[in-house]
Amino acid sequence: MNQLLDASVQFPTVIFTIGLGICLVYWLFVLLGALDIDLFGGGDASGAVKGGIEGLKGVKVDHDLDGGGFWHALGLATVPVTISVSAIMLVCWIASLLGMRYASSSIGSLAGWLPAIVLLAVVVVGIPLAGLLVRPLAPVFEIKQGKSNRDYVGHTCTITTGHVDDDFGQATVEDGGTVLVIPVRCDRPGALARGHKALIIDFDDARAAYVVEPTAEALLGASATERT
Repeated sequence: MNQLLDASVQFPTVIFTIGLGICLVYWLFVLLGALDIDLFGGGDASGAVKGGIEGLKGVKVDHDLDGGGFWHALGLATVPVTISVSAIMLVCWIASLLGMRYASSSIGSLAGWLPAIVLLAVVVVGIPLAGLLVRPLAPVFEIKQGKSNRDYVGHTCTITTGHVDDDFGQATVEDGGTVLVIPVRCDRPGALARGHKALIIDFDDARAAYVVEPTAEALLGASATERT
């Protein structure tokens, strides 16, 4: 155990140890219902990559020429960026531990440049492996072709976050046997909580989220909670 801890805080593994720690804290908040799975409001990682490149260059770039196309090609854009980044950190952390262990046992005393070489190799190998790891999760977050956002209006969804208000909330909705994760908003704060059923009444383009109202069952549950 002590050897694992020592290896985790050595360069370059410490980079991924810190990143993995941040990811674990984030997923703890997700489990508690305090944060959405898609923390960036529906934007995928390709958008972040594209925006970063445009910001550095100061010019507009085509999607096919920037990092977004690369991100899509690896399969990392098929899930929310938070899942992709978490997978990258986990895979790279494991690869870095194994890489440094192999290098130290093969060479003995590590040369000063060797950790940097291991870091480069870990990134080059780890990111594609993370893409393979998250690809099976794509159907969970995919809205089927031929359906618009408003096709889900009138459907019943299940709230998965601790609360829902006018700028926060997440739910799942079934579509042909597939469970989809969707962002939801409700203009009645406190009316919905995790496990409640809600009716999708509209899609708000400005907020990029579905507008929901509590069902009669959810309203009765909220009233009972207030009385107690």
